[in-house]
Amino acid sequence: MFALGNDVDKINTFLDEFEKYLINEKNSINTIEKVKNKKLQIIEEKIQRISNILKDKKTEDLKVYGEIMLSCEKLSDGFTDDYIVSQSSDAKIFYLCKTINNMSTKLDKSISEVITKLQEYENKNYLNEVDTTLFRGGKLKELLEGINSLKEKITENLKKSVRESLVLEYESENLRTEADILAKSSMKQAATIEEASASITEITNNISESRKDTDTMAHIGKKLEDSARNSKTYSSKTLNSMDGIKDAVSKAYDSISAISDIAFQTNILSLNAAVEAATAGEAGKGFAVVAQEVRNLANRSAETAKNIQQLMDILQEKTNEGTQTTTLMTEEYEVLSGNIAQTIELINKVNTSTKEQEQSIIQINNAVSQIDTLTQQNAEVANTVKDIATQSYNIATKAANTAKTAQFVGKEDIKIRKREAQNRTFYSGEERRKF
Repeated sequence: MFALGNDVDKINTFLDEFEKYLINEKNSINTIEKVKNKKLQIIEEKIQRISNILKDKKTEDLKVYGEIMLSCEKLSDGFTDDYIVSQSSDAKIFYLCKTINNMSTKLDKSISEVITKLQEYENKNYLNEVDTTLFRGGKLKELLEGINSLKEKITENLKKSVRESLVLEYESENLRTEADILAKSSMKQAATIEEASASITEITNNISESRKDTDTMAHIGKKLEDSARNSKTYSSKTLNSMDGIKDAVSKAYDSISAISDIAFQTNILSLNAAVEAATAGEAGKGFAVVAQEVRNLANRSAETAKNIQQLMDILQEKTNEGTQTTTLMTEEYEVLSGNIAQTIELINKVNTSTKEQEQSIIQINNAVSQIDTLTQQNAEVANTVKDIATQSYNIATKAANTAKTAQFVGKEDIKIRKREAQNRTFYSGEERRKF
């Protein structure tokens, strides 16, 4: 009986330890001590087999549970590629492992696909979408749908960006072209105005010289008027002198006539004296000589008077011609004086008009100089605008090229309407555009 009680205690002690093992108060269990009772040996063996089965089962499940915990911990840390490889004979634990592995597979596949798509998005490839069929619903499905929605929004924005960048590129190219035209036009305008300014300056100098010449002409005209007036006075005096000469010639004619009469009478008297001397004979010879000499003197006087008369005829003729000439000259001086007065009046008008033109052209020259300065400034601004437009075009081209590198659905369908400038012609520095 004592031995039986001792064997029962051994079995109870084992069962107590086994109970603690089952409720995880102990991590291991020892084998049952051998009992001596034959019947109890059967029970001992049965209990030992059950203990070994449960121990192996628990060891197996403990390994699976360890992998489950490790997999869940890694999953919570962000690792989705860890799976449960240990097997359990328990259907519930097996299904749990299968479910967890399936969850890890879906998570790994979906997250890997999201990562792949995000990498594609990072490389500007927005052609592909994330597969949302892995999950029937919930936050993960919303996450995948959110990725696709983000892709659609990015694609929509890219379409706008590409379209706007193409428009910007085209418009900036137009701006660059227009700025280049403006710069060239401004340069031509500046050169034209500069030439016009130089021409106006030359005209101003010419008008100033003309004004000086008209001043000189007016001064000379005044002198000429004075000279004409003096010439008229001298001509009048000459005419008066001619009249005096005519009077003197008339008186000289009278004197010559008297001399001729005296010479004739003297000749008659000498002839009579000679006759008387011849009548007197010897006593009258001396008187006859004297009478002959007197007759000779009378003939010489008559001859001289005749010569003087001929000279006086010539003098009278020349005096008449001089009188006529002087009269005509006086009349011409009258006409000349009138013409000179009209000429001086015209010169004065021209001088006044030239002075007004000089003042006007000086004002025009000042205005053109200001316009020239402003045009030069405009040309500089136009060149600056051209540089800015070129920089804008380069930036727009880079932006367009950058936008074009992105791959997305509908990219090839993006078109813009372009305005084309045609029949562009320049007229006097102004550009006429026909669109």
